Parts: sequence; structure tokens; C-alpha cells
Amino acid sequence: MRIKNSILFVLGLALGLSSLSADDFRTWNMIGGGYFEAKLTGVGSTSITLENKEGRSIEFRLADLKPSDQEFARDWQRKQTTSTAGETATAAERSEFAKRVYKSLVYSKGKRLSKFRAEPTDNPKYFAFYRSAHWCPPCRTFTPKLVEFYNKQKGETVQFELIFISSDRTEEAMAIYMNEYDMPWPAFPWGENKDIVASNGSGIPNLLVTDAEGNKLLDSYDSSGEYIGPSAVMAKFEALLK
Repeated sequence: MRIKNSILFVLGLALGLSSLSADDFRTWNMIGGGYFEAKLTGVGSTSITLENKEGRSIEFRLADLKPSDQEFARDWQRKQTTSTAGETATAAERSEFAKRVYKSLVYSKGKRLSKFRAEPTDNPKYFAFYRSAHWCPPCRTFTPKLVEFYNKQKGETVQFELIFISSDRTEEAMAIYMNEYDMPWPAFPWGENKDIVASNGSGIPNLLVTDAEGNKLLDSYDSSGEYIGPSAVMAKFEALLK
């Protein structure tokens, strides 16, 4: 049903775009495939406002767009804020742990990685860290489930951010993995911050959740070191977000 609705949405946006100039509209790419052209008129915390040929405004979830398009929307918003006198975003009072997380992040831009810039006001209540790799079959099985979870939850709340920690053998493999599975979240640069949160075990896939101070709340390994898996963590995290 979601795919069908996305297609109808795209068709609705595409009707009569010929009257818009090249400066007014651009191509937007959706996670899971599909694209459309529309004019960006506003950016909110979880959605953007688009305008079609007839001047009708339509809201579209940011989480349903590929990270490169989410970044474009953020850049657009920053420029609008900068160009409007007296309208400046108030920087969030982040914890030292949050500052470390946001210090250096990247996101998938095709088959390469680009620098990710968080909004000055981004200050989530929780962080989730996903340790995974393309060479790991169980990881490739779980990743689509996590993408679906993330897109659903980010459309409803801004309480958390998920960070990918790659266990791939090269940066290229990491970039290909993120692109192939349409990971909508940012990541630490390849090889960095692998031990930012201590786990009770070393296997992957591993999903860990912390509070804003970096205190671990959930782990894919229990206190005895037994592997319970990321699906169990995801279910507990969903309950926590409610």
C-alpha cells in the first residue's frame, strides 16, 4: 500500500511541471526507489513542503527521501534562515557525548560518502548505534528491517538518531553497503569510533542504544554475554520511544 501511495504521490507531483523554471524545481529521490520533481517551499523537523505546477502544497516525509536529498533540504533551510534578518537557529546544549557523536559524520551519496552536517538544534534524547557489514549475511537480512523501523519512527518522533558503525573491510565496501540498502542515517567515517559504546559481545549485527549522555540502555548481548540479537533491541527501543 505504501508503494502504491508513493507512486500516486509522484504522479500527482509530476502533472504539468513544464510551467516551472529550472530554478524552481529539482529531482527528489525516494528511499526504496522512485523519484519526482517539485519545488521546495518549506522544511520542518520531520517533513518538507513541496509545491506542484498548480501551486498546491504537499507535505512529504524527510525520512522517505535519500540522505543526499535530506541534506539538500537542510542546506536550503540554513540558507533561508541566514538570509532572513533576525531569524537564527539556537544551537542545542549538547552533552559532551553528543558533541563527540556529531563531530564527524558521513552519509551515503551514491557509491561514495559525503560529510554529514547536523542541524544546530539537533539534540536527540537517544542514540542508536548499528554495527554491521556487507559481508555479513545476518546483517544483510536485518538491515532492511532496521531501515523500515527507522523511517517509521523518524516520521513520528525526533527523539533519537541512529549512527552506522561499519565493520566492512574497506571504505568503498561501506559506501556500497549504505547505498545498496538505502541507509537513511549517518555513519561514523570508516574505521572511526568503533568503540564509542562498549558492547557485551563482539559479533554483528549489533544494535546498541544509549541516552544523550552515552549511558548504554540496550545491547544485542545481555549482561551475561549471550547474544539476543538486534531484533530484540529494536522491539525494546520502539517501546522506549513511546
